[in-house]
Amino acid sequence: MWIFLFSIFAILFLIGYTLSTLEKNTIINNWGERRCALPVMVAGRFFKPDTDPRSPSEFSSDNFDFCMKSYVERFIAFFMAPINALFGKQVGVAGNAMGIMGTIRKIAQTMYNAFASYLDTFYRKYTAAIFQFKRIIGHLRMAVQRIGAIAMSMIFAGITLFRGLINTIQFIIKVILIVCAIMLVIIIILFFVLFPVIPIILAALTAVVYTTLGLSTIVGGSVADTVNNMKSGFCFSEGTLVLVKTSKGIIHVPVEKIKLGDELVHGEKITAIIIMEGKDETLYDIGGVYLSGSHIIKGHEGWHMVEKDERAVPTNKISSTLYCFNTTSNCIPIYCPRTAEMLVCRDWEEIANDDEKGQYIWNYIILSMLNKDSNYTSWKDGIKLSCDVALVTKETLVKTNKGFVPISTLQFSDVIMDHNGLSQTIKGVVTGILENITCVKGSYHTEMYEEKEGVWIKGASTIPHGSSTMEGMTLITETGEFIIWDEDEKTEKRVRDFTEIGYDSIHKTYSFIEARLRIPNPQ
Repeated sequence: MWIFLFSIFAILFLIGYTLSTLEKNTIINNWGERRCALPVMVAGRFFKPDTDPRSPSEFSSDNFDFCMKSYVERFIAFFMAPINALFGKQVGVAGNAMGIMGTIRKIAQTMYNAFASYLDTFYRKYTAAIFQFKRIIGHLRMAVQRIGAIAMSMIFAGITLFRGLINTIQFIIKVILIVCAIMLVIIIILFFVLFPVIPIILAALTAVVYTTLGLSTIVGGSVADTVNNMKSGFCFSEGTLVLVKTSKGIIHVPVEKIKLGDELVHGEKITAIIIMEGKDETLYDIGGVYLSGSHIIKGHEGWHMVEKDERAVPTNKISSTLYCFNTTSNCIPIYCPRTAEMLVCRDWEEIANDDEKGQYIWNYIILSMLNKDSNYTSWKDGIKLSCDVALVTKETLVKTNKGFVPISTLQFSDVIMDHNGLSQTIKGVVTGILENITCVKGSYHTEMYEEKEGVWIKGASTIPHGSSTMEGMTLITETGEFIIWDEDEKTEKRVRDFTEIGYDSIHKTYSFIEARLRIPNPQ
């Protein structure tokens, strides 16, 4: 094997030597074309020009390296030619595809710009339409509120007109009776002069008197019956079950065991407890729940009085003690034992705490009723948008027929004094929570209606603000007022009770309350 290779190399070397001898000059002159011929590569040292500084070996080695690179490059070029041609065609196809994609993208961009322009125009018109629609709704809402206010004014005007008509009829009746009495006196004085016609006169007077007394009985009796039927609180009988939330779930708690701060089924909390005498109260039955006819409940058509509910049945049940509450939501969830349903009732305050307009109207109604003989300017500054329950501390002294005693010692049916020195019966006792105050001792109170220089106003709170909580109390009386001792001024102070208008007059506000609650989302 080695001998064969050596022989071939020797032959190539001889051929190269021969060429270098015979054609040296020709090869050197055409060196670029013939330098990579195989014999020339082998005998490359013989073709080194004299001017080349390299040695014959270096010249031959460099030429050999150059030729090998040329052969490798030619081989690679020959081998890659089909691949390059294939890739070229692929690149051409890809270029065409990219061109098509670019065209499609331009078309899509043009369509999108046109659609976006259309949407922008539509959105601007839609926004303008919505704005106009909101304005229309706002105007309609204000119109409805004005209609509601007008309706309430008409209701109170009607009540006032009716009351005035009744008072006029009663006045006329009194005048007729007085005239009859005068005529009777004249008959007695002129007995001998009028003797022949006395029977006729007496018969006429008797007819007039009996007719007048009959009319008086009808008018006065019907009005009295209506008023007496309307006089009632917003209360539940003993044993009524309230839905209370505890750590163990929802439980049914009788009203007499409810405590301040108890959390009810929807998260509302008890903020005041009202305990009233109930021996004269007519109770209605709804699903096994016994409550007063004037209590406002939620039915299929919204809020209305119990006595107007189709489910309510008047009963002869007597509950010596009645209960009601104030809550943070102004609602009380009651469990109906017979139907296993929840009856939603309003609390005592009824008007929502966030209904500022309703609170304002309430203050106006109360102050206008209390100050019917005073000018509006004398009490207008007392109309405040406050929803605080008027409470006094348990140490506050209340005037009774036995002197001043702490309010915490009083119960319903006890007797206290009014500003005229007359006795009146306590109809109910209220215990509530005083929040965000500084705990104090002595006679302090929150904002409450009080008399000042012969005018009823909404007075300021005398309890300092703070971060503490304590319990306060107030009363429900027949006339709606009681007398407390003002320790700071060292004098008696005439204040309004929990009803503000009085147990005997609270029915006059029923129509406003019911109408206000029927307004959806009042503001």
